[in-house]
Amino acid sequence: MKYKCQICDRQIDDFASIAHIKAEEYLLELIRRDHPEWHEDKKTCSKCIEYYRKLVQENEI
Repeated sequence: MKYKCQICDRQIDDFASIAHIKAEEYLLELIRRDHPEWHEDKKTCSKCIEYYRKLVQENEI
């Protein structure tokens, strides 16, 4: 069974979902380290979202 990741839009197999979720959590932590004022509930521009999505895709996190 697969699902679509809401961050990178990739299709993820259930067996890999835990690793993918942990990678997403790590990426969010990196964003918070770079931008401590950032919060998930506040708006973020599409350019920044695309930057971090590209980071995930290029590094196959």
